[in-house]
Amino acid sequence: MKFKILTLFTFVFSWCLTLSAQTVSVKGTVTDESKVPLPGVSVLIKNTTRGVATDFDGKYEIKANQGDVLVFSYLGFVTQEKIVGGGNSLIINVLLTEEAQQLEDVVVVGYGTSTKRAMVSSVSSVKTETLKEIPVSNITQGLAGRSPGLVVKGSAGLDNRSQITIRGGGTPLVVIDGVIRSYDDFVNILPEDIASISILKDASATAVYGARAANGILQITTLRGQKGQTTIQYAHSLSIFQPSFIPSRLDAYAWATQHNIANKNDGKPIVYTDDKLQKILDGSDQLNYPNVDWRKLVLKDFAQQYRHNLSVSGGREGNEFLASLGYVTKGSYYRSGRHTFDLMNFRLNQNFIVSEDIGLKGFASVDGYFKENEHPHTSTASNYYAVFSHTLVNHNPLTPALNKYGLPYANTTDNPVAETSSSAGYSTQKYKQINGMAGLEWAFPWVKGLKARTNFNYRYFNTDDRQWRKDGDVYDWDSTKPASVSKPQLYQSMAYNYSYTSQNFLEYARNLNEHSLHLLGGYEASYTFNRNVFHKRINYSFPIDQFGAGPKEDMDGNGSDWESGRAGFIGQLKYNYNNRYFVEGSIRHDASDLFPKDKRWGTFFSGSAGWIVSDEFFMKSLKEKHIFDLLKLRVSYGEVGLDSGVGRFSYLSSYNLDPQAYVVDGKFIQGFSEGNIPSPDITWYTTNQLDLGFDFESFNNRLFGSFDYFFYKTTGYLVPADPLVTGYTSSLGKDLPLVPSNAENRRSGIEAQLGWKGSVGEVKYNVSVNLTYFDQLWAKTQLNWNDKQKYYEVESLASRKNPYLRQTQQVGYYGIGLQSEGFFTDAQDVYSSPKHIGSHNLTAGDLKYQDFNGDGKIDNSDRIRIGKNNFPRANYGLNLGISYKALSFNMLLQGATRFDMYMGGVFLGQNPSAGTTPIYEFQLDYWRPDNTSARFPRLVSSNSVNGNNNTHGSDFFLINGAYLRLKDFSVSYDLKKYILKDYKWLSAMKLTLSGQNIFTISEATKYGMDPEITNTEFYGYPNERMFSFGVNVGF
Repeated sequence: MKFKILTLFTFVFSWCLTLSAQTVSVKGTVTDESKVPLPGVSVLIKNTTRGVATDFDGKYEIKANQGDVLVFSYLGFVTQEKIVGGGNSLIINVLLTEEAQQLEDVVVVGYGTSTKRAMVSSVSSVKTETLKEIPVSNITQGLAGRSPGLVVKGSAGLDNRSQITIRGGGTPLVVIDGVIRSYDDFVNILPEDIASISILKDASATAVYGARAANGILQITTLRGQKGQTTIQYAHSLSIFQPSFIPSRLDAYAWATQHNIANKNDGKPIVYTDDKLQKILDGSDQLNYPNVDWRKLVLKDFAQQYRHNLSVSGGREGNEFLASLGYVTKGSYYRSGRHTFDLMNFRLNQNFIVSEDIGLKGFASVDGYFKENEHPHTSTASNYYAVFSHTLVNHNPLTPALNKYGLPYANTTDNPVAETSSSAGYSTQKYKQINGMAGLEWAFPWVKGLKARTNFNYRYFNTDDRQWRKDGDVYDWDSTKPASVSKPQLYQSMAYNYSYTSQNFLEYARNLNEHSLHLLGGYEASYTFNRNVFHKRINYSFPIDQFGAGPKEDMDGNGSDWESGRAGFIGQLKYNYNNRYFVEGSIRHDASDLFPKDKRWGTFFSGSAGWIVSDEFFMKSLKEKHIFDLLKLRVSYGEVGLDSGVGRFSYLSSYNLDPQAYVVDGKFIQGFSEGNIPSPDITWYTTNQLDLGFDFESFNNRLFGSFDYFFYKTTGYLVPADPLVTGYTSSLGKDLPLVPSNAENRRSGIEAQLGWKGSVGEVKYNVSVNLTYFDQLWAKTQLNWNDKQKYYEVESLASRKNPYLRQTQQVGYYGIGLQSEGFFTDAQDVYSSPKHIGSHNLTAGDLKYQDFNGDGKIDNSDRIRIGKNNFPRANYGLNLGISYKALSFNMLLQGATRFDMYMGGVFLGQNPSAGTTPIYEFQLDYWRPDNTSARFPRLVSSNSVNGNNNTHGSDFFLINGAYLRLKDFSVSYDLKKYILKDYKWLSAMKLTLSGQNIFTISEATKYGMDPEITNTEFYGYPNERMFSFGVNVGF
């Protein structure tokens, strides 16, 4: 990895230095509207690379020829041009004005761009500058709470990639620089390389991308070179992170005491007598009565992450270039063993003018990443999650970890000390992705407004997953030699994938008086090829992790190839009158190779309209008083096709080459066997989308906001055909063919954003809140044809008897289970309550359930829908930014509500041999006569004591998952503004202190659970609390 970094650094600098332009030295001062000097303004001689930047006092000096045009540009301000006159010495002072609010900001959408004023689709954006200051290992960690409609759920793992949905749909389509890319490609872009992130949410914004865009689009535009003198930027951050939540464990004495209580409750003799308890206290018998803190023994208190990014950019107008190189290395919590995470990415791009005479220009770019993960791999611990589970749950403090010589003890099953030792096996995943893109744009000189553009993108992706499955060495109590040596196993799977996309567009744009027209037509095609191979050898006699060292009789391998293709014709129309009334429409004729030829093509459309109400004459007084600087109404409707969930070539009959196809003379022989039953009727299913919204700005654009109502209806799901029609049954051992159905899923909700920006003296501030709320239900479940060629609803016998089990017309719920009624209070309560089928020896403190159907007994027929969905239905964020001179502060409070979490594992996830004896302090809140309002049932020695009565799936173990979290903050100081203002060679120097996941308010945290991590309790790989110090330097 280090060699790769050095090689790329050398290449990048060698390439960039050849492009560096000479800088030469008209005097003047550049200020803003308040006469405040602006440092760092780019002063460039037009159509050259010669330029300078203003100093801290806004002053500049540059040598130029008479007639040259000086271009003054500064982020957030309107660019100005000044012509150099005659004379030996000139003074040109410039006053820059702020850009016309946010209305003229350019937003990347569809296959082009639009201004926010003209935008009639539901599109929002994320400010990338803030993302660069927070200590994330991937971009997805920083998106929660930053934009309405963006729903982000964290996940456990070393790279901590988050699950992202738009308005609660499925995984969105990722488009990077206009080309559909994988979610992995997005995850592995560093924030420093991203110029903008747009979230495309409704059909008018997504339908033009056709299939796969029904769940919305994450549209990412990466950085490109900026015209001007060559600049170098370097950013570095050092981060320290620790688990967000790991609860406090009981020590050995407390655990043994609780074990005794559990036995007493069940009428069993106690295990730990006073003598044994004394041995625990004085530590005199480390073999039988140790006091092991497994967490401190295996895990560190914190780990470190380093992030570097170097970029070089510049060039004259039309020939800008950029080169960047980023590197992230991240440690793990484990004290020993092989645990690494390394990510390196690179980016090179160049704009060029082929011919100014005929209006032909182009660009070329290449980007990619190399990523490597490594972690322990034994016969029982195959990932980070398993080792955490073994460390935090499997072993109580009286389980010995080390022998008398401090080596991993052999009699401890799944000993995490051994699992993380250097003698254990390993799992290494290596990823390599390289993407190349080139394009040309021709503005026809003889037809005003007409241009053609063509892009070609090639992507190569390679994976190499190698697993050396070997148990770590363990030792008997009084030995320094391994007690036994496992026979290692070697597994390796490799795959490579390449794809290319071709885009060709003809575009026409004209403004005629008050009319503006934009037309786009084009064709897009893509192709993907994938090959993977797998091989293994087991029962190695020697610990040599090479395939040639393994026995030939214990080997296996296989592989496969597949390819796919897509094509689509694209049409788009945009019209506005007087920059006040807007109409847009798009159509896409799409083809997917997943369907038979006669059903392969589908046509999908969208339409939208917008009205700037604030420009009407009847709004004139309100606009003059700045009650409404802007009021825009929007409406859109469209249909998007889907083909997800369809297997490759499932419409054809297939045969499998099976090594055990037949039995001859008692032996398996290779041959062909029948594959799937063909599904010739499969075709597109669709999502219809409606969006109603408005945007406003008031009080000199200081108050701003937006509101949207959305409705999605998905129909035509492909489901297994009815056996009565086809004659096939599942007893044939084959999946039934798929047919379209009238199953219908509906999702609707609202999203809103409200913000204020202003200043008090030299203090500038901004604050905004955003909210997304949605609900989802099956209006009809998956339906099939019956023998009368009518649709019928597939519901189980239980659901027909019990309407509370029905899936249709039900807003999201957690699952099916019993409804609890608290605890039994005494023997009379047990006697007089409905009988629990399968339970016995019930007593006070055991769980009591509701006899929902009133038949006098508790069984599965009393199960109903319980709880709320496990995915949050309401998500919100509060963003705050304050700046004073060189100091700035940003903070994000993020939260979610209307979802439940299941904490049964908190109650059950303990050492099985100890029943439900608590391991963690919060588990001491169990029922007893003096604690009848406890969180957990009574303490028992084994769950089987009462027939597992307290472990049934029920609403008792559901808790409200709602949370409010200080998601991140950053404090930065710009040293260049004051302290280092005299260093002309230095263009930027900023120091930043930041943090992520600082604190959380939630019921879940009482039980060591992180509410942002879906279905992960305290014994999984944790979310991270991180603090970071960073520096950004520019030359």
